[in-house]
Amino acid sequence: MGKSENTLIALEAALERIAKGKPKHIPTTRKLSVRAVEEEASLGNGSGYYYPEFVEKVKKTKANIATDNGIHVQTDIQSVRSKLNEQKRIKQNYKEKYESIKDQLALFAAAQHHLNDKLVQALARIDDLNYENIDLRKQLAKANRNNITALK
Repeated sequence: MGKSENTLIALEAALERIAKGKPKHIPTTRKLSVRAVEEEASLGNGSGYYYPEFVEKVKKTKANIATDNGIHVQTDIQSVRSKLNEQKRIKQNYKEKYESIKDQLALFAAAQHHLNDKLVQALARIDDLNYENIDLRKQLAKANRNNITALK
């Protein structure tokens, strides 16, 4: 037997153990995949992909286990479509949040501009009142000076 045949036998045995639910090297809760079978067989990463028939066998076994458990197995196209729909939903959600926050920002900017305008008007009014106060103090001082009578 060559090395290739030994590797394939080890992979087959590992797949068999996982399918029966009694793996030696991986947890029983781990999902079935080519990588899980490679780890169960104590082989390197990617060594199972040299055997396309074996990869197909893993996929069929996975589908059989899923149907035995009552789980509907999706085809590749269905799973890609469901992921795409999920991504579209997430993108739409973020877009709605972005638009909402953008509208809030516009309202805050308008309020800020309005308050800034009111502040400028108030400061101008304060300056006007200060000048008026100075003028009134001068007039009061002048009136008080005119009311001074000489003592005899």
